[in-house]
Amino acid sequence: MSRKKIGQSDIIGQQGINIIEEVVLSMGFLWYPTGGVEAGIDGIIEIRDFQTGEVTNCILQVQSKATQKTLLQAENENSFEYRFEERDIDYWLQGNAPVILIVIKTSTKEAFWVAVKDYFCDAKRRQSKKVTFDKRFNRFDVNARDALIKLAVPQNSGLYLAPRPKLEKLYSNLLRVSQFAEHLYTAYTFTEDESKAYSALQKVGRNLGQEWLLKENFVLSFHDLREAPWTEICDLGTVEQHGVDEWSLSNRLERQQEFVWLLNKVLREKVKEDLSFDQKKKCYYFKPTNNLSARRYDYRSLSKKTHRDVFQPYLKKNSTEVAYYRHSGFEGQFIRVDFDWFLEITPTYFFTRDGYTRDKFEKEHLSGIKLLEKNPAVFGQLIMWAEYLITPAQGDLFIQNYPFLQFFEPLEEFEIEVGIDDDIWLSNEDNETSALLEESLNDLPLFKMNNED
Repeated sequence: MSRKKIGQSDIIGQQGINIIEEVVLSMGFLWYPTGGVEAGIDGIIEIRDFQTGEVTNCILQVQSKATQKTLLQAENENSFEYRFEERDIDYWLQGNAPVILIVIKTSTKEAFWVAVKDYFCDAKRRQSKKVTFDKRFNRFDVNARDALIKLAVPQNSGLYLAPRPKLEKLYSNLLRVSQFAEHLYTAYTFTEDESKAYSALQKVGRNLGQEWLLKENFVLSFHDLREAPWTEICDLGTVEQHGVDEWSLSNRLERQQEFVWLLNKVLREKVKEDLSFDQKKKCYYFKPTNNLSARRYDYRSLSKKTHRDVFQPYLKKNSTEVAYYRHSGFEGQFIRVDFDWFLEITPTYFFTRDGYTRDKFEKEHLSGIKLLEKNPAVFGQLIMWAEYLITPAQGDLFIQNYPFLQFFEPLEEFEIEVGIDDDIWLSNEDNETSALLEESLNDLPLFKMNNED
């Protein structure tokens, strides 16, 4: 007695259908397998609005070609070919509904698609009876959703389906302050002149940092003014200890201004070993090396170890003479948001003619480099500065952290559901523009994060 049999090819075919159904449902569309007798159409995709749940009666016919082969004809890293019989192509082209062809590699659960009528409208392609699949642009996954809508929905239908929300992670240029000193100290001084106050401190052999400010004859400091050498300039009987919140969280404009003023002085002290501060431009920049040779700063980006030249000479055209020196720098501004303080970091460059003296053509140098540098380069600088400010002095983890100002790692991040699929909008640009934009995006793997690291 002969028994009914299901061949291996039937199993593979059903595996392909299952993969197609999984992708279609992930798009929010409906899948109707034809089942039973069919001449070349394995199922129907109906476009559905995932936001409202409304179905549209806009359909795509699907022909599935599943295979267990790990390598297909003429397959390489970027593409492969698939051949068809003339009668199949004739059948797909003669109907009135759009037809898509999906090739599925069941071993890797990968699927690739083309719109048959669009592809074979070219006489040479039809004569060859083969489709060349681009593994990037012809991949059948959830990112093909908008392309399927465009194919299925008539242009004059007036039907609009919103793109599927895409989760993106955005990085700001805000570095959160994690710690101040626990206390602030105030006192009245014997002088209203800050330079005289410095001189008085130096006379007793102490050159203290900048973490204090003198306003008329009132001094505000993170240092304990009850201790030497501050008693040289302070009236000890007027010294008071305050919780830092009395200034950091105050709603009084005067105290807010005093606290920002003090934070700026504290930041200059924190970075003084490596950075100079330019009063006119209000920016911090890397100091020159002793012999004016290039300086490289090693740091870790969001994904890998990397480095940046933070000080380097630039030669005059067709000469070995140095035209100017470029220093990596940033403009820093302290801002308060609710109960938290942040340092807003704006990367920039500082230019000198000898490593120390401002170059008179700095504006021209800066405007020129801004024309060349895109968002990825600026973001790279931002990541470098964030790591520099977070890392203990000189990058040595065993050196005690600076006590008056520390920052949280990493930069502030935000997740939004209004992301744009780069593959879709890039495909609408001309080839030259698309190549330039894609190159820029490749240099920027972590500026916007699509729910991945």
